[in-house]
Amino acid sequence: TPDSINREEGKRTTSVDADLRPEAGKTPLEVAGYFESSIFPKLKAEYPSTILEFGGEVKDTRESQADFVLAIILVLLLIYVILALLFDSLIKPFIIMLAIPFGIVGVILAFWLHGITLYGFFAIIGVLGLAGVVVNDAIIMVVKLDREFALTCDESHINRQIAGIAKTRLRAVLLTTLTTVAGMIPTAYGFAGYDAMLAQMMLSISWGLLFATFITLIFIPCLYGIMRDLGCIKIKQKTENRGQKIENRSK
Repeated sequence: TPDSINREEGKRTTSVDADLRPEAGKTPLEVAGYFESSIFPKLKAEYPSTILEFGGEVKDTRESQADFVLAIILVLLLIYVILALLFDSLIKPFIIMLAIPFGIVGVILAFWLHGITLYGFFAIIGVLGLAGVVVNDAIIMVVKLDREFALTCDESHINRQIAGIAKTRLRAVLLTTLTTVAGMIPTAYGFAGYDAMLAQMMLSISWGLLFATFITLIFIPCLYGIMRDLGCIKIKQKTENRGQKIENRSK
C-alpha cells in the first residue's frame, strides 16, 4: 500500500519501478510490448477505469523514434528541394536520391558483419548524415552526364555514350569516397581511442558510403539512360504528331 497519494493531471497515480537482469536477453521495448499485448488487456478488463502506460526509458525511446521519423522525412524533403532547384528538374533528384536506400543497406550489412544487433542513438544520427553525404557521388555523375551528353535518340549510341561518360568519372567518384572514408575509419575502429557511441556513427557513414558508391557507378548511369530513352520516345511521338498535322493541313 502506498504511504502517500500522488496525482498527475488530477488523477491518482501509482508508479512501479523495475529493471532488467543482465542475463534477460531482452530490451525494454520488447518487455513493454509483451506487457501491452498480454498483461495490460487483462488488467483493463478487470479494472476498466485504470490507465496503464510506461515511462522512463521506454517512453523516451518511443518519443525519440517518433522524432527520428519526422527528421528522416525532413531530410529527404530538403535534399529533394535543393536538388530540384539546382538541376531545374523533378525527375533527376529522384535518380540521385535512389543512392540513399543502397547506403542504408550497406549500414545494415556492416553492422551485421560486425555483430552489432542493437543500434544506438548515434548510429541513427550517422544514417541521417549519410543521406546527405551519399548523394555527392551521384551528383558528380549526373552533372557530368548532363554536360557531355548529346541527345541522339539512337538507343545503342546512347548506351555507349553514357558508358563512356560514366567511365571518366570513375576516379573522381572513388577519390571522393575513399578520402571521406579514410577520415572516418580511425574513429570507427578506435585506432586512437575507442568511443562506443561515435564508433557506431562513423561506422554507419563510412560503410554506407562505400556500399552506395559502387552501386552509384553502375546504377545511376543505367537510370540516366532509361530517362534519356523515355525522352527520345517522347520526342519521336511529338515529331510524328507534328508530321501528321502538317500532312492533314496539306491535304
